[in-house]
Amino acid sequence: MKKKNNLTYFPPEKELEKICNELSVANYPRSNKALSKNATSLEKSKYFLCKKVLSYKLDNNLSVEKLAQQINLTVPEIEDILFTRYDKFTLDRLVAYLDNLFPFHLDIHPSPNHLQKHL
Repeated sequence: MKKKNNLTYFPPEKELEKICNELSVANYPRSNKALSKNATSLEKSKYFLCKKVLSYKLDNNLSVEKLAQQINLTVPEIEDILFTRYDKFTLDRLVAYLDNLFPFHLDIHPSPNHLQKHL
């Protein structure tokens, strides 16, 4: 960002467009994978576990390298988890990784949509 008279403003429109185009590429390495609207229960569970690993990292102010060391993964593997690339992992692997960080248990709850369908 550039400063003019001590005021901060956005870069020129062409530069913003270039940045947006780079970030919009499907395989951009530093972007989160979004959970689709019609995600399966398995996908939602894996996504949730990836987010728990990220929360642990942030809550404990850990570097990616330190977190990878705690779980015994490579930095690219831990980044796949942190960027919610859940399709690269099985549910049992994600559970095992989280189990290396802290004790936990999983709860099963019917989704609100499921409850409404059966009322």
